[in-house]
Formats: sequence, structure tokens, C-alpha cells
Amino acid sequence: MSDNDELNKRGNHPREFTQGVGGWAEYAVQMTRTSDTARHEVAKPPGKVIPIIFLPGVMGSNLRMSKARQKRLERPDNRAWRPDDLMGVGGMADVAAGTGLGGWFREATPQQRQLVFDPNETEVEYYHYTENNGRFDAEGPQTMASDIRHQNVPDSLTAIPPLMGSNRVNPGSRPVQGKPQAFTTPAQVARWRGWSEVLFDGAYGSMLQHTEKHMNNMVLGGKLHPVWRGTSGLSASVMKDPSTFGGISGNPVTEEDLKKSRHAGTQFTRWATTLCRAIASLP
Repeated sequence: MSDNDELNKRGNHPREFTQGVGGWAEYAVQMTRTSDTARHEVAKPPGKVIPIIFLPGVMGSNLRMSKARQKRLERPDNRAWRPDDLMGVGGMADVAAGTGLGGWFREATPQQRQLVFDPNETEVEYYHYTENNGRFDAEGPQTMASDIRHQNVPDSLTAIPPLMGSNRVNPGSRPVQGKPQAFTTPAQVARWRGWSEVLFDGAYGSMLQHTEKHMNNMVLGGKLHPVWRGTSGLSASVMKDPSTFGGISGNPVTEEDLKKSRHAGTQFTRWATTLCRAIASLP
């Protein structure tokens, strides 16, 4: 941060908070030159949070099996179903070579497939993390192990301001002692929200990222974001009568409605969770 950062009309540095793992509203302040006496002006976090929950089917969910089931099936790891591992060149190569998860499913018998999807021996691949003094610890052993397991949401996930920004606070209170401390990344916030518990490659991941971006950036600089006032494609239907795209009731969303949600202090958060049905009757 420098003295030359653009200041607002009150002569302050305009900034936005981000969301950390656990739901904390966070803002990191960097040191500035002594000549920079401007304040940092951060908007108060919203009083209303509306969760948008994405529920994929069982085939879009990441599942892991119990140790007992892993031993019975003689599997090298406890992955029961990870659709991201079956996608792309690597996934197809595993199927062709008979290696990895894809290769196992190609060779598995009907009974083995039934056992691997037994609802009594499987659970969702949750993102577990370490806490330090009640706060997320980006360098904790459980966090680091989970980050390796949840690489379907890559560490390089691009920041999606404002909530999934790159401006993060220190996860713990221990002194630096010459060693740089880790900061919470956009990927870790996404994993905490459940994005890595579902198929992320393809349409699911695109949908989560697009809605995260556009639902929290409806109004920029007092004007509607171009996505919300488009005249062609999907954006053209945003403010149309619901009946034009299958709705049976309700009024069209107006520009005033979108601005009102912004000024009323409403934040939208995208969550992904799994909707698994018992599969105990496979042939």
C-alpha cells in the first residue's frame, strides 16, 4: 500500500472486508509510510447474510469410505467417489491404464461397487482444519493435510472480491520471529464453504464462482454491474417477467430492487453441500 492509493472524497483509503474461514469479517492493514496519515475506511459488515446453497446429486459429491471398508476392498486409499479424479486427461488415462480411481471402477465387480457406495460405510469428504485460539490456522497440521486432499479446488484459485479476496489477516497470534506467516487464501475459504466437497471441474465450479462474483457485485460505483443490465444472453433475462423463463408467479426484478439490496447491507454467500441418497440396491 502506498501514499498514492486513490483516496475517497473524505480523504481516506476506501477498503472492503473479506470473509475468513469460520465466517469472520476480516481486514488486514499493512504498514504505510509515516507521511501517509490517511485513515482506512472499511464499510461495516452487512447485517443480513443470505446463503445460496448448491445441492448436487450423489454423483457430483466427493465421498470417502470407512477404514473397515477400505481394508475389505483392499484399496490403497479411502476414496469412495471423487468425480474430479475421473475428469480430464489424467482421469481418462487412469481408466485406460487400469490405474487410479478410474481404473479401479473399470475393473470393479458389481458387488465391489455396491460396497464402495454403502451409505453406512461412507461419508462426505469434509474440509477439516486446525484452530488456534478459536481461529483458523492456515499452517496447522489438519489444515495442511486437508488442503492436499482438497486440491480439486486448487491453491491458485483466483480471488473473488469482496468476500473471497486476497487481503487476509494472520491466522494466529504467535510472533513472526523472522518467519513469514501464512494467510488464509481464497481457496481455503472456498473449501470451508464446501466447494471442494463437490465436483469442481466444469459446470459446478463455474457456477459457484460466477454467482459468488455477480451476486456480491450487483452495484459498483452506484451503477449496475454490466452483467445485470445486459441486453443479450443469460443476463438479458435477469429483469424479465418470470413467466418468460418458466416462472408461474412473481414480478420482474428492477434496477431499484438490486440497488436496494446493496444499500440494505445484504451479502450473498455461495455454499456447496451434498445431497446423498442411499445406494443399497445396486446390482
